[in-house]
Amino acid sequence: MTIELNQVELDITKEIISIGIAKAADSFSFFIKGKVMINLMDLKVNFKNYFPLSRKYPTDRNYLLTTVIKGELKGESYLLFNEQEAESIVDANLPDNIKNNPVEKAKMTEAFLLEIDNIITASVITQFSNIFQRKIYGDVPSLNILLGNEINQFLSANHNKDLNVIYFNARFITENTEINPEFIWLMDDTFFEEVKKLLSNEKKLELFQKINSTN
Repeated sequence: MTIELNQVELDITKEIISIGIAKAADSFSFFIKGKVMINLMDLKVNFKNYFPLSRKYPTDRNYLLTTVIKGELKGESYLLFNEQEAESIVDANLPDNIKNNPVEKAKMTEAFLLEIDNIITASVITQFSNIFQRKIYGDVPSLNILLGNEINQFLSANHNKDLNVIYFNARFITENTEINPEFIWLMDDTFFEEVKKLLSNEKKLELFQKINSTN
């Protein structure tokens, strides 16, 4: 099936993702016990038009976090930090005795980033589920460490070819740091069909407006 969205539908898609990201910021704030803001930027939707996706600098070392989305909507979520971004957010939240121990810091960095991905992805998926009234959940996240020039090759080799791309940067702001990770969401046609249904169903649109007003 070929999906096309008009401008209103694209705007609603952005609003839906913004709601999910706002909830993710709240959840992450609770996790680190400090204020977090995640501002959505540069959102693009591509239907069956995939690569290149990531714009990370080719020689940077990067952390690519992957979550498979299951249930009544299928998809894949990727959250991408370069090494400087990862170090910045981890250093702001680890005690000095771990930051000064390279072996322990490496272990904790991976664990911390996986938990960030778990929190953010679960929050966004929960909002998708609430808005579309569909049963959706995320699998256990995984982590790959790649150079920037390896990321698009990895995504191309590993993603489900039947999925559509939602790409955006986000400004990730805490009390001690500000970074710009990349988000790449690959969603099946059902996601965009639900966007269209939302606009044509008065009850669903009313529910969406209610959810949106609380964020």
